[in-house]
Amino acid sequence: MGHLVSTGSAARWLSVILLSAIATCLAIEVGLGTSSARAQVTMSGGKDVMVVGGQITKDSYGLYLVDLKNQTICVYQWLPATRKLRLMAARTFSYDVQLDDFNADRPTPGEVKYMVEQNLRLKNVKDVPASH
Repeated sequence: MGHLVSTGSAARWLSVILLSAIATCLAIEVGLGTSSARAQVTMSGGKDVMVVGGQITKDSYGLYLVDLKNQTICVYQWLPATRKLRLMAARTFSYDVQLDDFNADRPTPGEVKYMVEQNLRLKNVKDVPASH
């Protein structure tokens, strides 16, 4: 019976997310603009999902869905002519967040670490009272 309760709860949250997504798309469609049409839904209990409406291309809008539990991001485009959402991309970022340095210019994380360590050493030297 406990399994049915959690399934019902998950279905309710899924409904909330989908309704928020639809509301965001409709608000964009009616011309409320991106700033007032943004929607965000955060679920608690380890099932964190965030839905944000925003601009996809110069002339199109859609939704960004971030599932923190499964570490996945999905991008949906709103197609006004058909009044439907189209999945444009989906990607897990579970391995991405484990990278220290990828496709980044200077300073690298190692260089920043060195600068912070140097700063801490200099601060510690200043804090040591001078002996007479």
